[in-house]
Parts: sequence; structure tokens; C-alpha cells
Amino acid sequence: MKAVVISERGLRPEMEDAHFLDLNFANCGWIFAGIYDGHGGRFAAEYASKRLHQIVLEKLLSGSSPGGAFIESYETTSEELKTQDSGTTAVNFFIRDKDIFTANVGDARALVINNAGFRQLTVDHRLENMEERKRVEEMGGHIRYPYVYRGYLGLMPTRTIGDQYFKPVGVIATPSVSKYKVAEDDLVLLAACDGLFDVMTNGEVSEFAMRFSQPDSLLEALKHEVLLNRFGTDNLTIIVVFLKQD
Repeated sequence: MKAVVISERGLRPEMEDAHFLDLNFANCGWIFAGIYDGHGGRFAAEYASKRLHQIVLEKLLSGSSPGGAFIESYETTSEELKTQDSGTTAVNFFIRDKDIFTANVGDARALVINNAGFRQLTVDHRLENMEERKRVEEMGGHIRYPYVYRGYLGLMPTRTIGDQYFKPVGVIATPSVSKYKVAEDDLVLLAACDGLFDVMTNGEVSEFAMRFSQPDSLLEALKHEVLLNRFGTDNLTIIVVFLKQD
């Protein structure tokens, strides 16, 4: 499998994204990756990029399932950030043999792409998600769409790592997790922050993926499309894995 990452500041005054990619995770030939899209500063994203995979590995080696390891690592990392003001969305994937395990909080996504289209492996945690909206309202969060408010401060994602101030109004750190078995016709696994998906649909991203035989060429094309053709202003981080062996 080939994997490539691209991370660009865009037109934002500060780069608040961070990422992690290991093509030989735990020296077992596994692949582990994460994209962390920070807000309120870069601290939470950087911290998660250095810490979360360590907790996942500890849990895996102690016998936890990948889904359980993800849940514990997200919640533990968030708790460790409770004295900080910043927060971060996150999307992670762990590939072992033919299985892809994913986890996410917030609006970063992971897709599997093939000739027939795409499958989104993650769940968007924004107020458009009625289950998320209901939980926030029941916890006392005040909604001024698209933001969850506590007092005078608002936050768009309804699940994050960090953001201790918003935890009392339902902004939780528990990720959505999934397991997917790679099929024969699956070609590309792509994960990205909302810097991509706020300006391109899943279908448009999938169409781009079908045009390129190398992951670095695909990422350069997506970067050009988002930042130059569509005038995307957000930080942009994308990780692509080509699932077919040479």
C-alpha cells in the first residue's frame, strides 16, 4: 500500500492542523494515521498528534479491540487537555490485514473509494446531525445555528477532543467508530479535515481519485482544486492510501 499526506495552511493566519502517519505501526506492518483540526490555537491538535496513537497502541497490546482502543484514547487525550482552552476535531484510521478501523469526532471524514463510487466510514458531528443536536439541547446547549453556544462562546463541531469549556453542554469526546473490510474493487482510502469537505462533496473527491494512479498526484490535484480553483481559505490536510498492492 502507498500512503501520502499533504498539509497546507491555506489563507488562515495560523496553521492549526496536525497529523500523524505511520506505515509500520508497532513494527507489525500495520498502518495508523490521524488528522487533527485544531481551534482556539494549535495546542490540542499538536498534543493529540503526538499522544493519541500511543494510547491506542497501549490498549491494543493489552488486548483491547480497535474500537475500544479508539474510544479510550480519545476520551483520555481529551481529559489530559482539560486545563487547556483549545480543542480539535479528529479522524483516525488503523489498517490491519484487510480491515480498516476508523474513529472520528467533529467534521473530519474518511472515505473508501472505488469505481462504483464511495463509502463514508465516519460520522459528521455537527448540528445538521439530528441525534447530535438532540443531545446538545438536552444537555443545555444553546443553539445559534451552526454553532453550539455556552454563554457567549460558540463551537461548530458537537464532538471534539479538548474544549473543556463546552463539555457541560454536550460537546463530548467519545468518537464514532467503525470497521470496514477492504473489498477487491476498493482503490483508495482518503481522510481529510473540513478544509477539503467544506468545498468539495464526497462524490467530487471520489471523481478526482479515479483520475490518478499515484497518491502524490491526487493530493496535488486536490490541493490545487481546493485552494486555487475554489478559493478555499481553511487549513487543508489530506491523507491518501492506495489500497492496491503493486
